[in-house]
Amino acid sequence: MDVVLLATGVAIGVSVTAPLGPVNLIVIRNAIRRGFGVAFLVGLGAVLADGFYAVVAAYGVRSVSHMVAEHARLLMIAGGCLLVVMGVKLARTRIALAALQLQDPPRKREIAGRMLTAFSLTITNPGIFFGFLAIFGSMSAVLRLEEAWHRPPTVVAGVVIGGVMWWLFVSFAVSRFKTRIGEKTFDRVNRWTGLLIAAFGFALLMEALT
Repeated sequence: MDVVLLATGVAIGVSVTAPLGPVNLIVIRNAIRRGFGVAFLVGLGAVLADGFYAVVAAYGVRSVSHMVAEHARLLMIAGGCLLVVMGVKLARTRIALAALQLQDPPRKREIAGRMLTAFSLTITNPGIFFGFLAIFGSMSAVLRLEEAWHRPPTVVAGVVIGGVMWWLFVSFAVSRFKTRIGEKTFDRVNRWTGLLIAAFGFALLMEALT
């Protein structure tokens, strides 16, 4: 296995996943409310979408690339509307820490729904796909994906590993220190998380409609 190529893929995965965005905010909130396990699983929903886009970028599937390009505006509108609705609903939610501690463990269907939300937010953001295309294109001399059959899957595996590592870190760090968050602080986190998610949605809508 080409360790250098795998490490390059890991770096790409982290660089795409780490910037603060709606999925990061959702994972952070779930780490505070539900703990490490649920937050990490929610993050994996986004990793699935990142992995799909990485495969398309690595293999240069033209039909999918053209489809995403042709429907970029529609995808942005759908993703923007979803973010606005989620953000407004979240910003209006008030939950006391004492109530959170009394909640039953989330059901499998609830966790699957949150993973699907993270996947949907990522897959409906064409900017992530074009970001992969730009990164893979600018690093073509380093990646040399056409030289051997194993190079594209190695890079994609690295991207997935990088995303998994990031969500492990975020989920663990937030869940570890959540006990230091008071009720008022949590209320502010809840409100501002919702407002930021809605802001991302409005930004997507503005970009799609202009």
